[in-house]
Amino acid sequence: MVDEEESNGEMIEVNYVEEAVPGTLFSTGEESSNHDVDEVTDTNPTTGDIPSQSIFARQARFISRHAWKHLLLAFIVSLALSVVAFVVGGVPTMDNTGWLSRGTLIAERSTQMHIISENVEDLLGNYRSDEYKEELWNKLVGTPQDNFLPNARRLVENNSTTVIKKTDGRNLQQLECLTDEYMKNIKDMAGQGYHLTSMWKPKDGISAFDKRVFQDICEAEQKTMSVLEREGICQTCAGVCIFPLSIVLFARLRLDNYFPCKDLADEWAKKRSEVEKEFWECVEELKEGDWQDNPSEELPTQCPPEFMLSFVDGDFGADQNFVSYTSSVFLVKGLTDIGDTLYKLVDEYDRAEESELVEGAYDTKWEHFSKAYAQPALNSDIILATGSAVITAVAILVHTRSIWITIIGLFQICLSFPLSYFVYKIIFGLQYFPVLNFIGIFVIFALGADDIFVAVDKWKNIRLDYPSATTEEVAGMTLPDAAGAMLLTTVTTAVAFFGTALCQVAALRVFGIFCGLLVLIDYFMCILLVFPALCIYDKWLSRGNNFCCSCHVCKKRPSENSKATENGEEAKGVENGEEISSLPNSNLDYAKNEVNTAAAEELRGIEKNSFIRRVILGFYFYFHKIRWLVFIVSIAAIIVSAFFAARLELPKDSTVRFLNKDVEYEKNYHWRQNLLETVLEKSLGNRATVTFGITPADTGNHNNPRSGSRLVLDETFDPSTNEGQVYMLDFCNRFFEQEFASPYFNQECPVAAFNEWLGEMANSATPENVYTNFCGNADGLPMPQEYFDLCLFEWAELKKVPHVLQRNGSVKVIYFYYRSRVRFDRPYNELHNEWNLIEDWMNVERAMAPAGAKNVFQSSGDFWWYDTNKAIQKSAYVSAGIALAFASCIVLISSRSVVLMLFALVTIGYVLTSTTAMLVASGWKLGFLESICFAILVGVSCDFVIHFGHAYAYLPGNVSRHERTKYALVRMGPSILAAAFTTICAALIMVFTVVAFFQQFAKILLFTILQATIGSFFVYTALADCIGPSDPTYLADRIMKKCCRKTEDANEDKESVRDGPTSN
Repeated sequence: MVDEEESNGEMIEVNYVEEAVPGTLFSTGEESSNHDVDEVTDTNPTTGDIPSQSIFARQARFISRHAWKHLLLAFIVSLALSVVAFVVGGVPTMDNTGWLSRGTLIAERSTQMHIISENVEDLLGNYRSDEYKEELWNKLVGTPQDNFLPNARRLVENNSTTVIKKTDGRNLQQLECLTDEYMKNIKDMAGQGYHLTSMWKPKDGISAFDKRVFQDICEAEQKTMSVLEREGICQTCAGVCIFPLSIVLFARLRLDNYFPCKDLADEWAKKRSEVEKEFWECVEELKEGDWQDNPSEELPTQCPPEFMLSFVDGDFGADQNFVSYTSSVFLVKGLTDIGDTLYKLVDEYDRAEESELVEGAYDTKWEHFSKAYAQPALNSDIILATGSAVITAVAILVHTRSIWITIIGLFQICLSFPLSYFVYKIIFGLQYFPVLNFIGIFVIFALGADDIFVAVDKWKNIRLDYPSATTEEVAGMTLPDAAGAMLLTTVTTAVAFFGTALCQVAALRVFGIFCGLLVLIDYFMCILLVFPALCIYDKWLSRGNNFCCSCHVCKKRPSENSKATENGEEAKGVENGEEISSLPNSNLDYAKNEVNTAAAEELRGIEKNSFIRRVILGFYFYFHKIRWLVFIVSIAAIIVSAFFAARLELPKDSTVRFLNKDVEYEKNYHWRQNLLETVLEKSLGNRATVTFGITPADTGNHNNPRSGSRLVLDETFDPSTNEGQVYMLDFCNRFFEQEFASPYFNQECPVAAFNEWLGEMANSATPENVYTNFCGNADGLPMPQEYFDLCLFEWAELKKVPHVLQRNGSVKVIYFYYRSRVRFDRPYNELHNEWNLIEDWMNVERAMAPAGAKNVFQSSGDFWWYDTNKAIQKSAYVSAGIALAFASCIVLISSRSVVLMLFALVTIGYVLTSTTAMLVASGWKLGFLESICFAILVGVSCDFVIHFGHAYAYLPGNVSRHERTKYALVRMGPSILAAAFTTICAALIMVFTVVAFFQQFAKILLFTILQATIGSFFVYTALADCIGPSDPTYLADRIMKKCCRKTEDANEDKESVRDGPTSN
């Protein structure tokens, strides 16, 4: 609340009050009588002089004299730069690439192998001329490959093992076209990821095989199938859309008849027990039998011929005899735009909305719907940011009670985004703008108002302390103090964001850079816009008009030019022989100084009208009585929070999802992970690669996922020597003897297969022409060196083995696939242990390898994704440590007290542990997005503490810890509460966003601000009020005095030496 009264003939805005309970703002009674009044008074002269002016103060007074010019110039330049940013840099759009690490060993291996796999057909194909191949080689090794970096999800999908599901099929009398062979074909076709898939989840623990659920699924399938048939995009049989591949089709095949859904459900109920027993035996064989070790095209014989792995979930079996998830696959035509076509019809698909027993969710296995929905989801979330703007505007208006300051404050915040984009794009030259950067809109609305509150409150407090001062004089005192206070919190938050630039994942690196720029530029915009606006506003008030820019009625006070005209002097008198042209710098001083008793009483009367400060003083009155209890509870809370925070676990999988789980397409994905089909795919592992002849490298721009690397060959690779041939042959045999490797669909190591072929040809009466023309009659490895390269490559072309690449008659690359035991979505620790197991074995092999084969390495898309998680978590811990260390330094510099720094660290520790404990209670895991949020919010969590510490140490000399604590609460409490309110509101709005990371960031931000507010008003205040220093800067002041004295003595000695001896 802000009120205006007349003091010494001038209208002032009051933002500082006496406590709401008996007593004064700073006690003049027994508690303060023990302090040295003279010492305090000396620090705040009452001779009528404004405190000495620094260079910053002089600049502030200059801004005040030309406020309109500064405001308009800053505004016009900001708008011009914003336009340049969008014209030259382009309007930012959603880009969800860049989610893979770059620059690490694993990433560089995978980068090079990806270049090979993308070009292997052209490098090997017989339909390509030698000139074309050589030109391609030159291009690969000499030119960065544009857009080489794969989408993370596509990368692992391409490597995933597909469980092929073929059955014997049955002839259905009423569906005569579904012959045995046709059924095999359509079930093979169902493995393609573009078909429409509906996931079904029964409610209330009912089995999907329940008669009622079965009927609801059947009816929903028919309605959806009618939509596809109407559009002519379904696969047909005898001119009619093929039934979806589901448990409903299974029932039709088993019953050898066609029934309407209700009748079919009745007949299904009679067969249910029999079918469930068959399914149970089939699933147990799949999970425990030999089939999993050697997956073939045929399911085990225990499985019914019509069975598909998508009929049941992975938990179905001996321990669970009901089906929690099932699916329906609608076969559609493989059109080039089939995903977009299906998505346009998404609202017409039947999800069994009218059913009380089952819920449906549609998408394709390749997630066409999820990807198509991503951009609209982002757009809707950005629209939500306008809600943050409205809340911020209301908060600024309530706090300042000035429409003028509110408008300027909104311009400050809004212009920060395009100006940051200008620096990001034009100055830094960063071309990649990921979707993650759009979270900056919420960040700047959440944090941007904080600087406005600090600036306005600093101005009001100085105006309160010096009611007779001119606008220039107030500006000279306010700007340096407010700019310094804002700078402290700005740099800590910015450093926390910039710390994420250490991350080796482009999306998060540039996100940290952009948000750090937002925080810094918002700070500068506050100085450039809000301070001139405050000067203009103060002058308006001094003239008695506000042009409807204030929400209260102003009382006119004499203008600055006529202050000394009434009764000879106005607001300036002589009492006890001393001038008092202004109120003292703090109420503590005038409460202790009899010279200012009259002015103090007048100001206290004004203070009684400020509601928020009466509340804060009332809070402190009762808090002070129980401070030791709060102190003990705070220490206990830190211990308990740390105990529960230690329970934060790593996630069970390493996937990162763009949309939140409430979106239908995310439900489809997450439910699909429970199907037996997906569970078995994960258990079978993925394809991985062992490569000779390539050097791990990434020569592209790591800040731009579209800037690719060139191919870097291993110039030392020479498999043609006798040692090299023997080693590579033995390596293949040893490698597949290890527990972590098994053949990938019976593929052999090319060198081993080549050796077998040589033996066969040597013993054959009619060897193949390639052998007789290029192999020198060798009967195995090692063979004569001069024949090795050409013979091996010709054999590879003959047998269509794409794992041997040659250039100019010399073998350059040899690689082979193996089946890894882990997939990208396995728990982080499993991936970590598997990587180390393989890499340790490879290190031993490299040590014994001949010179021409020492650089062999293994790689896979799964391990690249593991490396991405590892890089993000590592950089998160490092950046969190940097932010915490930097915050400690800032607290130490601002407060000049080691004790206050320790108080701040204890409070920050409380904020982080209590926030983490809340996340644990909410069921969160320490995924890499959560890790990066923690790193950023270390900087956010210390902002309030820095303000309190700065205010606590502001009073000079030896002052009671209770007075200091009260002063800090009253001076900074309103600003902190206002900042907490706007940040919490912005976070609450973000909770309703659709983008998953926005939601995660919002929840952590919400929890952090809540705990930071509690930590500042209770934990830090308890520490300060119980054991805080009465003279926190004593040691720093003593050191400074000694340094200054030594400097003065040294200067005097120099002067003496220069002047020399004087003669009488």
